[in-house]
Amino acid sequence: MTKYLFILFIFFISSCKDLSNSYFPLDEKKKWSYEVTIKPEIDKPIVYKKINYSIGKTKIENEVYFPFLRENGSIYYYKKNKDGIFRNGLSFEKDNKINFHKKQRLVLPNPINVGDKWEVDSKTYLILKRYPYYDYRATTNFKINYEVISKKEFIRTPLGKFNNCIYLKGTGKTKFIGDSEIGAIEINISSEEWYAKGIGLIKSKRIEETNSDLFGKTVMVQTLESFE
Repeated sequence: MTKYLFILFIFFISSCKDLSNSYFPLDEKKKWSYEVTIKPEIDKPIVYKKINYSIGKTKIENEVYFPFLRENGSIYYYKKNKDGIFRNGLSFEKDNKINFHKKQRLVLPNPINVGDKWEVDSKTYLILKRYPYYDYRATTNFKINYEVISKKEFIRTPLGKFNNCIYLKGTGKTKFIGDSEIGAIEINISSEEWYAKGIGLIKSKRIEETNSDLFGKTVMVQTLESFE
């Protein structure tokens, strides 16, 4: 019996360690540089660079979190346990207040198995109509359903070639109620994400497609250029 419990303990520790140190590394301070391309159907493409940083482990009210600084100055707060890695809150560099989610959002399950499915809260952010004096963005909340499609994907980025990547696919749909000119529009969302062992997210593709000629479809692709 003692031997059996010891084996279970070792398995538990190994599983947690494998996830945290492989496909979504958070423990150490790291830097990810991406090229982002946004292609609206009704406007010119936009290309820019962004850099994300993992800040390292920190304690907030006796709870261990892993802050992650994004290119827009926002900070995501992640936690990890035997069930996976979760996003628990959000803050901004100029604001000390952390807005914790009512429900933590699963990023990657543990263990990671093909066919795993889960649902998280999200919002649209790509649908945009530019007017001469202002931009009109169709932002609304929705549920996105993720699934682990493969653990053996091959991906090539400017940083190099990666084998045995985790491939996630997410889908969702929602409605946006605009003004009298725009009216109600339907939005279909699809998201694809690829994670490499020891590095994290190396590529993602997101599509937000409407049934409106005013907004059309927008595609965003980000690819990893450097990691250190």
